[in-house]
Amino acid sequence: MITQEQLTALAGLEAWTERGLRIGAVQYVLVDDTTGRPEWARIVDRASGLGGVFIPLRHAELTGERLVVPYPVALIEEAPCAALDCGSVLSVAEEEQLFGHYGLRDPRDEVNAGNGAGWGRMDRAQAIREGTAGKESGVSRLRRAQPGG
Repeated sequence: MITQEQLTALAGLEAWTERGLRIGAVQYVLVDDTTGRPEWARIVDRASGLGGVFIPLRHAELTGERLVVPYPVALIEEAPCAALDCGSVLSVAEEEQLFGHYGLRDPRDEVNAGNGAGWGRMDRAQAIREGTAGKESGVSRLRRAQPGG
């Protein structure tokens, strides 16, 4: 897992698969607005035509001068928003699509998940109370990491 202390080292780093295949360069990182933890890296590679794709950092590692991710190139290339610029943040709906694509659970759903009261459910309930009427596409829990921390 990538830590907050490693954020500054990520910008511009080359991203690779565990099998040693180059994916592209880290364009920017999205961090959780509450915890400050790095959550997603946007990777671009103009040479191969990869216009930008989000990769989860939950199981990624910094190895020397490389960001190494445990996902095959084919899965990364097929990720939602791969060919689009999703902007500098992901909505809750876009992030849920990405979690599903990579086979991950939203970490907020894992807190108190046994009784159905995970963070994700509480966040969504709060958003509804605040007037979004359940329209999560415009809500985000992420922000773009600023260079230097």
